[in-house]
Amino acid sequence: MSSWISDLRLVASNPTIKAEDIVDFELSFKVDGEVRELFNQKVWTEAYNKHDNLFRIKYTLDLNYEKGSLIEPVTLVRKASFYWSRNPKLPPPPPNKKIWAMIVIDESPVIPLSEDHAKELLFDVKYSIILSGSKFEEGEHKVYADVKASWGKHTFIANEEINAKSEPILIKRV
Repeated sequence: MSSWISDLRLVASNPTIKAEDIVDFELSFKVDGEVRELFNQKVWTEAYNKHDNLFRIKYTLDLNYEKGSLIEPVTLVRKASFYWSRNPKLPPPPPNKKIWAMIVIDESPVIPLSEDHAKELLFDVKYSIILSGSKFEEGEHKVYADVKASWGKHTFIANEEINAKSEPILIKRV
């Protein structure tokens, strides 16, 4: 079983623009497969006990059209830090000790209250790219997103890099 990028969508706020307009591209996708399935409390505990307590995933996003790249590639880094917790609010009902994951998104730590919430925070991405209409010459342009996700080797998963390309959307500059 391997991992892949799914539900990759690129949506423009306005498909017809002028040079002075601003267009907002909303990019969203998920990482599915083995890495997502293996991200659970049992695996966190095993990794923590083997001193493998930090998982880092790097996303690289690029917006392209027929003449090349529209932006400098954007790098997003998300981390999961496995730690020993006595928080009674975390599932399952508390034994005296449990290993849990803290997710760090853009240097902001979040303590998820469920495994599913932790997976969403780490593996579901929404990103907005704002461009000026002057980036495009007059005419129609097919715009698409290139997405990469990569992580290193851990006790519970091998290192991997996965890629995907969105369906092109049509932007018309008048």
